[in-house]
Order: sequence, then C-alpha cells, then structure tokens
Amino acid sequence: MVKMKGRILPSVIILLMIGGSIGAVETIKVENKNVDVIEYEPGEIIIGFHKQLENLNPIDVTDIDSFAGYIIMEKIEVLNVAVVEVDEGDEQSFIDSIVDSPFVKYAEFNWIVHAVHTPNDPQWDAQWGPQRIHCEDAWDSQQGSGSVKIAIADTGIDYTHEDIAGNYASGGYDWINSDNDPMDDNDHGTHCAGIAAAVIDNGVGIAGVAGKCKIMAEKVLNSGGSGTSSQVASGITHAADNSADVISLSLSSTSPSSAIESACNYAYNTKGVVIVAASGNDYNDEINYPARFDTVIAVGAIDQYDERCGFSNYGEGLELVAPGKRILSTIIGDDYDYFTGTSMATPHVAGVAALAISTYPGKDNEWIRQKMVDTAEDLGPAGWDEEFGYGLVDASLAVGIYEGEIVNIQIYKVKGLDEIDFLSEPEWYYKVSLDSQSRFEYDGYEEQFLFWWRFVWNERNIWTPDKTYKFYTDNPEVSIKIKLMDDDIAFSDIADLSERPSDDFWGGEKGRIFTITYNLINNGITGDRYESDGSWLYTRGDWDGSTDPEGIGDPKQDDAQLWFKITDGYNPNDYKPKLVVNPTSINFGMVPKGDVVSAEFTVKNDAKEDDPFNPPQDLIWNIDTQSWISVSPSSGSLEPGEQESVTVEIDTAGMELKTWRGTITVSSNGGTEEISVIITIPREKSQVSLLYNLLEIFQSKFPLLFIVLKNLQVYQ
Repeated sequence: MVKMKGRILPSVIILLMIGGSIGAVETIKVENKNVDVIEYEPGEIIIGFHKQLENLNPIDVTDIDSFAGYIIMEKIEVLNVAVVEVDEGDEQSFIDSIVDSPFVKYAEFNWIVHAVHTPNDPQWDAQWGPQRIHCEDAWDSQQGSGSVKIAIADTGIDYTHEDIAGNYASGGYDWINSDNDPMDDNDHGTHCAGIAAAVIDNGVGIAGVAGKCKIMAEKVLNSGGSGTSSQVASGITHAADNSADVISLSLSSTSPSSAIESACNYAYNTKGVVIVAASGNDYNDEINYPARFDTVIAVGAIDQYDERCGFSNYGEGLELVAPGKRILSTIIGDDYDYFTGTSMATPHVAGVAALAISTYPGKDNEWIRQKMVDTAEDLGPAGWDEEFGYGLVDASLAVGIYEGEIVNIQIYKVKGLDEIDFLSEPEWYYKVSLDSQSRFEYDGYEEQFLFWWRFVWNERNIWTPDKTYKFYTDNPEVSIKIKLMDDDIAFSDIADLSERPSDDFWGGEKGRIFTITYNLINNGITGDRYESDGSWLYTRGDWDGSTDPEGIGDPKQDDAQLWFKITDGYNPNDYKPKLVVNPTSINFGMVPKGDVVSAEFTVKNDAKEDDPFNPPQDLIWNIDTQSWISVSPSSGSLEPGEQESVTVEIDTAGMELKTWRGTITVSSNGGTEEISVIITIPREKSQVSLLYNLLEIFQSKFPLLFIVLKNLQVYQ
C-alpha cells in the first residue's frame, strides 16, 4: 500500500475525538477552543500498550511487527508504544475497533507539533535577555560544567557553527530522516541552542546562558518547523537515555498527546531530567502541551519592560517566565539573528537549570526545579499569578552566589514638574543602584522619533512604572542611589549611556542622583532630602539646589518628582535567642511507692541560624523546680537551632500517698517556659482491700445512712 503523506484537517475528527473512546482505552478529550482546526499525521495512529496486566501476558512492542493486522511503522520501546499505519480516513474507525482490547492503554492521532517562534525583528543589537536574568552575576561563580548536558529537541542544530561547535555533544538523533545526523535546516533549533549554551569567552558571537555546558540535538521538527507527537516522544526518551540533564522543548501543540506525556514522565520520574517547554504563542490564557504536563516547567515570555509579551500564553500551570522578545542568537551558517517567541524564553530557563545542576550536582531534578521557583524574581502581584507564574527566572540566585538579605526598592510613580522640555514631552527615566552586589535597572517607555530612540512617559506628565527591584546585600547599611535622568533625543540612539556627552545640552545623562543610606537593622534612612506621602517616600529633582538653566529653557526642565518605597527581608528579632520547650506537661500517672520514674523534655534555641550581620547569640538557660523533682542537666548554653534533652527523675520512696503537682521553670535570655509535672502515689493493695471491707460492713449495717452520705458526697 502506498501511503500518501500530508496534513488533513477535517472538523468531523474534532467532534469524534471530543466524544473520546470507551472501554480499556483512555478517553482522549480534545479542548481546542482557541483554534479552528486540529492537525495530525494522516494514516498514523499511536498505540500505547499496558506493561502489566492481571491474568494476561502484556504485549511487548519489541516482539511484534504488526497489531490487529496493521503494520507497525515506528516503535518507542521504552514506553511500549507503537505507531501503526492505517488507511487515510480510517484513523478514527481503527481507534474504535481496538477500544475493547485489554492490551491497549491508549490510542490517539499522531498530532502535529510546531515550533513556536513568531517572525524575527532585528531591532536590538545586544543580548538583553541574559543580562536581564543576571547571567553576568552568575558567571562570576558558575559558567556551567562540561559534564552537564542540555538536549535541544527541535529542528536540529548547526553543530558546525562557530559559536556552538565547542559545546556540541554527539549522541542525538534525527527522527525526521531516521539517521544520526541531526543537522538543522530551519534555524529555529540552532537559535534555541545558542541561547542555552553558545560558547562563552571564545571571542566570537554571543554567550549562552550556560556557556560551558554541553548541548545535544534531537531533531524532531522538519525544515518547516513541524513534527509529530511520536517523533517528539522518541526524541525525549532518547535524550533521557543518553544522559541529558535538561531537555528544552521550544515546541507546542494545543492537543494533548499521551505518548509525549508518557515520554515526559519517563524522562522526569525515571531518569531525573529537568524538562522545560514553551507555553505557546497563541495570545490566550491556556498553556499548550507539553508545557501543561505536570513533569514539565511551563515557560512564558516577557519583553524588556518586564511585561508579558502579548503573544505569550498564560494561565493555570504557568511556572516561570524569561526574556522572549527580540532575542539575539545563533542561526545556520555562522550567522546571528533576532527571533521572538516563547521558544526563545524556554532555552533561557533550560540554561539556568543547567547552571543550577552544575552548582548543585548532588541534587535531583525536583530540587533544581524548586530552586528556580524559589529564587525567581516576582513580577506582577505577590506570589504566583497567571501572567508570570512564580516570576522571572534568575540565574544569579539559582546558582546561589548571593549570601545575605534582600533589599527591595519599589519605584511607584514619576512626575515632571510644571515646566517641561521645550523640545518634546518629558523624557525622564531612572536608574537604581545599590553599593553591595549592585545591579543597575533602567526603565522607561520606548518611542521612536525619526531615527532615534528615546524614553518618554506613557502619559504626558505622570508615569507610573510600579516596579520593584531586588538587591542582595551582606552589609547592614547600604548606599542606595536613584538617578533621575533626561534622555535627550539627539543622543538617544547611543545604547551605552557612558558614551553620551555629559554636559552638552543636546544629550547626556542630565539629572540628579538621589543618594541615601538605608539601615536594615532599624530600617532607618539618612542622606538626601525626602518626605513622606502616605505609605510612600517622596523626593524631587529641584531639591538639589540648582538654579542655572542647562542650556535653553527653564532650570526645572531636568527636574522631576519620584515616589518610592524601601523594604527588606531582615528581621533582627529572628536571630535573637528564643526558648522553646517540648513537651510542656509530664504526667507520670499512678506510680507505686518506692519506684523511680523518669521522662524527658527538650530545650531548644529556636532562633534562626546564620545572622548575616551579627555574631550568633547563644541561649543561656537554667531550671528551677521543687525538691522532689530531679533534673539533669539543670542549665546549659545552646547555639541557634540547637537543642538539648533534659531528664526528669522522681524517686517515690519518701513521698506521701497522694497526687503531687509541681512545675519545672526554664528561664533564659530568650524567654521563660513552664512544664507541669503530675504524679500519683496510690495506697498499697492491702490497705485498699481493708478499706473496701470496712465500707462493705458499714453499708450492710447502715444502708440508709450509706445512701444519704453518698448523696451528700461525704465519700466517693
């Protein structure tokens, strides 16, 4: 039978698939409200066979070449999956015909998967993406290990490229042409590979996020940027079996594939691989597949202003975001270009995962994944949100180079004074720096004016950026500078601000630097003048005392007002000695006279460890209690986080027959706690028996009096 290749998109298939299957086969529900058609490879059906069955020997795809009379075209043995060849148009009827087979776990169309980049826009001449996720800071301590491997499952890789060859590792496969040569014929895979791991410090081209890690190619997409779910599943399992530590999937489909999900589960759960995938470029609020699977990190895209790119899919399941607009990277033929899309965001995260694995080689993939979530820079509302997930991946924090505490500087609003630049609308923007482990942040709204680029406000006289910048410091006092700058249009096309004229009226960083010293211990601020405006602090440019005009115009032309807020994550009380005892009561119950009983409780210094600014403080404790209670030890010293067991012992030999109640008081420089102690010494059995005999005689001779006394509770 001659098989005709191509794509068919019959809407009737959508209706059939929404109905799903019954019996032993898993129901396949297609939810695809954002597209009009669903694409699949005609004449091909993926069958997943059970690996274990009760009372039956399961089918092993290794041992068969056909199923139900249909030829097997392709196998993924590790998943026990086969792709069978059926007549075009008979795909659904074939699925229906095997629905009752106890051997079949699932059956599905061989869905078409696409690369997810949008048209490139070569406007940028620098790698703003790696800069934004602070790769320079990370590279000070970690540029990647040559033993860590990133698999790019895509259109292949130009492994001869001048900026890739040095990091390329063989072992991948071409699932499109069924050979061992996964050469790129599209550019997309090479572009993703360069973002993740282009060779660093080789004097040419660009620097990859993990520039000293290895990259391998699994060619699962053809020259047009498309492939099937079986090819993608094969690439994932093959990469996992060939020592990939990270798999980067800059591809997506609106249709779920059980084969790809099984492959991801295998790579993640069995092989311990970190998997990242693009959320999709469909301008909607649903994450595409495979990014939506639980074992995969779903990655969305942001632009240079920390805004979600309009095309970037968002919503439930989004985990991290990364730069995805106008990203410079490698393409075929020792060349470079700018691409845009969640495809570009994904290898940023894959590169950071590789850096984290290089830094923490003993940690598993779940720990690495959580590390990236925990250290992400929160964007949007506090905590997880549907636009940014847990935030922007941060290379520097993921590799743990910073020790100390966080200082948050929130810029709320910038407003020009009454007079504005006579040439144009206000062009103010700001730069924030901190003297300990500094990062500079620029913000503004870009607008093209003739052949220049300039910064302007979104509105004529008020700009509300509402952004928070995160700094790490190991000093209790930090110097913070917020520079309000006027980006004059004549020199706005100069990307490096240091190259612009500093005093010329027609250009330069004209403006005032607001400098203060912030104390993390007492939250005090000293330095330049500021005022309070509700919960915000407020400063303005004309407080610098300048009166001379800078060129033509009013002296206020380079003045502006700025509202800001400073907070930090350091609380000195967290590190002070804190006493905790457990348990807070001890009840020995009834103990025969003459016995010796004992119990234990713990004394702990529950202060946080590793105060970044002060020496650790020990908890000094001692015990006071009644003479019939013995404790050992009765005093001690504990470092933060340390605890000690105390033995409580009672010798009942000289104690009266009654219930004893006492208190153990633990005093310390971190508080006082009390432990209640109860013990009962009962009468001996012979004495008890004699008492009961006397009561029985009394009751028999004076029954009415006994009842009266009992009701009066004279005895119980």
